[in-house]
Amino acid sequence: MIKLLFFDYRELEEVNGFKRQLEQPKKYADNPLFCADSPWENGNMQFYGSVIKAPGKPFQMWYTFIHEPWSMYLAYAESDDGIVWQKPLFDTFKFNGEKTNVVFTGNPHGAAVIYDQNEPREDWKYKMLAGTDPSGCICAYRSKDGIHWHPVRSFPVLGTNPDCPMGFLRAPNGRYAVYHRLFGYGRRVFRSESHDFVYWSSEPRMVMEPDAEDPPQVQFYGMGSASYGRYEIGTLWLFHTEKDEYGRGKIRGYQEAELTYARSGYAWHRAAQGKTFIPHGGQGEWDRGNLQCASSPVYLDNEIRYYYIGTDMLHQRHWELEPQTAGLGMASMKPDRFVALQAGNEMAELLTCAFRLSSAGIFINASVAGNGWIKVEILDANARPVKYFAGADCLPIEGDSTAHPVRWRGGEAAEIPIGKPVRLRVSARNARLYSIYVTGSDEKPGYQSFTALWP
Repeated sequence: MIKLLFFDYRELEEVNGFKRQLEQPKKYADNPLFCADSPWENGNMQFYGSVIKAPGKPFQMWYTFIHEPWSMYLAYAESDDGIVWQKPLFDTFKFNGEKTNVVFTGNPHGAAVIYDQNEPREDWKYKMLAGTDPSGCICAYRSKDGIHWHPVRSFPVLGTNPDCPMGFLRAPNGRYAVYHRLFGYGRRVFRSESHDFVYWSSEPRMVMEPDAEDPPQVQFYGMGSASYGRYEIGTLWLFHTEKDEYGRGKIRGYQEAELTYARSGYAWHRAAQGKTFIPHGGQGEWDRGNLQCASSPVYLDNEIRYYYIGTDMLHQRHWELEPQTAGLGMASMKPDRFVALQAGNEMAELLTCAFRLSSAGIFINASVAGNGWIKVEILDANARPVKYFAGADCLPIEGDSTAHPVRWRGGEAAEIPIGKPVRLRVSARNARLYSIYVTGSDEKPGYQSFTALWP
């Protein structure tokens, strides 16, 4: 599948009349899904953790809480539908002689878990990175079930204390990547890579830091990440500090998420700098203090879910140990709907870069108002109209769908110039355009795996 998204205009030649806008996932109406109400959780929980949905398995969640002053434990929960959650009990850690849902007690900072479908060894399918005792540096663990964890070697894989949430993924090229802090460089985001999960690049590279457009009260607490076709997308934990607190190690403020993206994994961008992707709640709401996204989103058939932990208390010294409400929230969106090109009452147009059509399966992901429309025209590489596929011949696209098929009056599938370089001209009125994609000859419309028009 070839797909064009609108994180930026790199794959477009012209844009006229469209307004680019960040979309936001919709928070679930019945949030929080559950709260930190077990006696061993002390009323606190943080998303130094992950939510995943592996094939044939329930939704699985790992999160941390403070049991003793500055001692973290990793807890586990699971769900059949991702809405109603249970906390299974284990012998790993007992509270007053009773079992708990704790699965790891090594003081894990930034714990991030993946399910590695391409891993042939069953007892290595689940992989976790976390800064753990005794060094506090990043160590690697493996598991068959996500509950019983074993170190892959007896010493850290990265010699830095993350002290932050981490993003962890296996990229399409097979490499493992982790986003973390480098000790001594403050709240910035660094990337390290590994070919085998055991041995990692010794020199992390900084990929995200505040710039001249950010006020002094913005810091980057950490970043979740996940592959999305040829992109990586991230949830950047923005830490908004209070103006009357001075020094580098600011502790008072609140957290929320911005949307980030990268094509290489190293050149990261903010999709809409200064605009919140998932905002923390307002005064009196349960997530008004900190909104902390899981290490990666969950991709379902026609839905992308962002799980997060929210608190009603602001980030402050010893906030983990003071009475508060802390719970699990969820926000969701349809596939590809990260950034929209919005057309108003006046007709808007765009022209794509040239690419080779892989099939006649051209689709538009868009929401069209009742009096709006979208039309598509096929041009050759020199921007000359292709007979039978002019904009005037296109059947108007209407309604709301992630997979509007593009059709022309009188145009037959065999006449579409498959395999030849073409450009698409898209015109629209009163519509929101999210993506354009061309499926392979034997593919159904989908969203999780695709290539871009340009690398």
